[in-house]
Amino acid sequence: MNMSFRWLGAIAVGASVACAASHHITAEAPRATAASKCSTDSNFQRLAFWVGDWDVYDSVGTRYATQRVHAVLDACAITAEWIGPVGDKGMSLSAFDVRMGQWKQFYVSNQVPAPSSIKGRNSDPSYQGPGIRFIPLPDPTAGLAQTRVTIMPLSGGRVLQQFEDSPDGGKTWHMVFKAEHRLQRPPGP
Repeated sequence: MNMSFRWLGAIAVGASVACAASHHITAEAPRATAASKCSTDSNFQRLAFWVGDWDVYDSVGTRYATQRVHAVLDACAITAEWIGPVGDKGMSLSAFDVRMGQWKQFYVSNQVPAPSSIKGRNSDPSYQGPGIRFIPLPDPTAGLAQTRVTIMPLSGGRVLQQFEDSPDGGKTWHMVFKAEHRLQRPPGP
């Protein structure tokens, strides 16, 4: 079939394994394990700076959402769970595909039937900046319209998630939204 459905299946299996592993209780003593290959491979660690619980602010400094980003499956993938102010939610699973030499991301939201409710993305091989830029998988229903998302570290332990749209198949881009992530602080004494 098409690659998006294979990715959806992989996400479902990955999420099931991650959830089952986190809810499994055993009487066995924990075993010492070596670091996973993913946790020591720089390709898999390109989004490690994003892991954490974040308050998300728009470009004028207004807090409008939270995002929980976790390394899962022995640091071989990253999940990001978005919760907005009016019940809007989204979740992504991102991982490095060794065979293809690129990152892949699958994003799902509860904003159905909005165009952003289900998206598949690959990392942009032309992007040389910090972090990762995701570009959309081909979507015949979208025409020439595209959205790319760049996730990059900022100073002070902050993260920028930048959304840009192109009306002409990626020839020109314009900024749609910048989201600054600031680590949530535990409550003080």
